[in-house]
Amino acid sequence: MSKLYGVGVGPGDPDLMTVKALNAIKKSKVICFAGKSEDTSIAFNIAKKAMPEINKKKKVCIDFPMTKNQYVLEGSHSKISSQIKQLLKEGDVALLTLGDPGIYATYSYIAQRLRADDIKVVTIPGITSFSAAAAKLGIPLTLADEELHVIPSSYSFEEAFSLKGTLVLMKSGKSYESLVSYIRENKPHCDVYMVENCGMENERLFVGASNLPETSGYFTTIIVRGLK
Repeated sequence: MSKLYGVGVGPGDPDLMTVKALNAIKKSKVICFAGKSEDTSIAFNIAKKAMPEINKKKKVCIDFPMTKNQYVLEGSHSKISSQIKQLLKEGDVALLTLGDPGIYATYSYIAQRLRADDIKVVTIPGITSFSAAAAKLGIPLTLADEELHVIPSSYSFEEAFSLKGTLVLMKSGKSYESLVSYIRENKPHCDVYMVENCGMENERLFVGASNLPETSGYFTTIIVRGLK
């Protein structure tokens, strides 16, 4: 019986892909990835740099809509699941996911549907953007009894700042200006770090709330340490 591999390719640097991820790609007959084309798919291009021979395999672009409309999402997830079922008739399928498949990834919705239909699904973890960002910055995410909180800041974020420890704010691009303004006004005592496009060619790092740029892109992770 064919398997679906949910493959985490990491945040951007192809050297951060795991051996298990590369082996799953080798086993798979079909490689699926989000995007309109191979050239525009970030996850595919990360994998291609780590394993150029991926180009010899059948490649399928999948349209994952960028919306919060639940009706649209349900229809999309159903359509994608059916598409992957058809591809599984050809052999194992690898669905590439940026970062880790378990962190805010559409993959999880697809995997849940396929498992319900008794299809074998294997999830292969990838290095998260915030783990890679902390390593790049040379800082710990937590020490001793500090807590770690991961927040999707494209939704609301204000309540999260009442938590203690370290706050990781993912997908900060859409709410970037209001988020930075809030941090500067309300948490001046905290240590603030930002990484944009972690591990990619256009990566940018900033330390200190006052040094953050006025604008930023979608793949922006902000780390706030010292919340009390």
